Amino acid sequence: MNHRRTVAMAGVLTAGLGLGVLAMTLKIADGTHTVLDTTLSTTTGFLFLLAGAVAHVRRPSNPTGLLIALAGLALFAEDLQFAEDAVTHTVGLALSAASSPVIAHLVLVFPHGKLRSRGERALVFSAYGVVFGSAVLGLLVNDDPLNLAAVAASPEAEQLVKRLLELVGALIGGGVVVVLVYRWLAGRLPQRRLLSPVVAIAVIGAVSTTVGSALGSGHPVSEPLLDVYRVSFCLWPLAFLIGVLRARVGNAEMIRLLLERDGSGLAALVQDDEVWKDTRSIDALNAAAGLVLDNQRLAAELEERLVEVHASRARIVAAADDERRRVERDLHDGAQQRLVSVVLLLRMAERRLGDELTPAVEKLLRNTIDELQATVTELRELARGLHPAILTEAGLIPAVRSLLDRIPLAVDLAGADVPRLSGAVEATAYFVVSEAVTNALKHAQAGEVRVRIGVEEDRLRVEVHDDGTGAADIGGGSGLHGLRDRVRALGGELTIVGEPGSGSTVSAVIPLNGS
Repeated sequence: MNHRRTVAMAGVLTAGLGLGVLAMTLKIADGTHTVLDTTLSTTTGFLFLLAGAVAHVRRPSNPTGLLIALAGLALFAEDLQFAEDAVTHTVGLALSAASSPVIAHLVLVFPHGKLRSRGERALVFSAYGVVFGSAVLGLLVNDDPLNLAAVAASPEAEQLVKRLLELVGALIGGGVVVVLVYRWLAGRLPQRRLLSPVVAIAVIGAVSTTVGSALGSGHPVSEPLLDVYRVSFCLWPLAFLIGVLRARVGNAEMIRLLLERDGSGLAALVQDDEVWKDTRSIDALNAAAGLVLDNQRLAAELEERLVEVHASRARIVAAADDERRRVERDLHDGAQQRLVSVVLLLRMAERRLGDELTPAVEKLLRNTIDELQATVTELRELARGLHPAILTEAGLIPAVRSLLDRIPLAVDLAGADVPRLSGAVEATAYFVVSEAVTNALKHAQAGEVRVRIGVEEDRLRVEVHDDGTGAADIGGGSGLHGLRDRVRALGGELTIVGEPGSGSTVSAVIPLNGS
């Protein structure tokens, strides 16, 4: 399609240049035209050709450039009526208003290159039909001696055809101006910028010709108004060219682009705008949209990997809790029970032997029993630290209450309405309280600890506040740092706020669906 349009453009430009030189020669030879009229009309035609060529080069897929060049060709074709050769003169009479429908067509398709409604198509078809139909009728009744097509020459009929052509042409021109002004008023700022030069020149030309016609040819102002029309018309191709060069992808005509990347379709991009469908704008838009899609794809892959990392961390926490429970059961059912059995056997031996034991042996046996009892107690505490059985059996609040009952500090616990939660969430919350209380007892020199545990919507909030030195730091040791990693593995967050003289507050927020 672009190749055929390029060939057509080459033909139009070649014919236009030839006709332009011929038209200028014919006007000069005719002697009835002023230098200004000849100069402006010739300049206007060549500017249309130049603007059309530049528009086609910049936007080869858009037919507007070809229409701009056709307007210049039609302007030069109108001047063939000044030829003294009968055949050329007759052709010139048939084309005496050839530029009018072409320019109307150009105005209505500018700048996107196609007619967008039935009304616009009706206007264009009417313009071509009226102009060339009237030209044929005019040829049949024209009494010009060089007119080879005259059949029934009649000055009255010729005047009637001219008036009919002027009336219908005015109606069509008015319709084109109305559509153009409506587009400008209804358009957004980018569209107005494109249409403003075209609308301004059209309005200036329409006003000058209307006022000049109303005043009559004998009025002293009519000739200057005609010159204003000629100058404004001469600037019109530049206005079209400016619009072409400033046209960008914006928002009025539907563009559908199938973005290709690595040989596969990625997405259909739909953009609404008044655009020129040239390959450079399309390529730039394609590249920009491709970068956005690549960005989104990478973001989706990153999010997917983060979800997998989060799930793997949660699985590690669950596996660690399972291992803690297994070790706690092994200690409770294995080593702890055996040590308790040994203590019982030694006490039985002590009672049976009784007076047979020497004081030294009795003392040694008593010390051994005490040490074993202390070992059992420490082993029981170790098992509770790994994973207290009460946490699994009774839940978070009873386990925390049991923990706080064993510390030598004033304790305030609030959390009676907390339901049973998943094992990972309960274990994490328990260890947050345990670590925070241990730090308050060992390092903060605290005298009181307040523990708050509650459910807020879909999250469990745990707060432990002490009245100690306020020097708690999440980076100061491995305990709190490890707890933060554990809380984050469940999708939560651990924070510590401490101020000298006000104590420290350890807060953990854990999603209820943490696994």
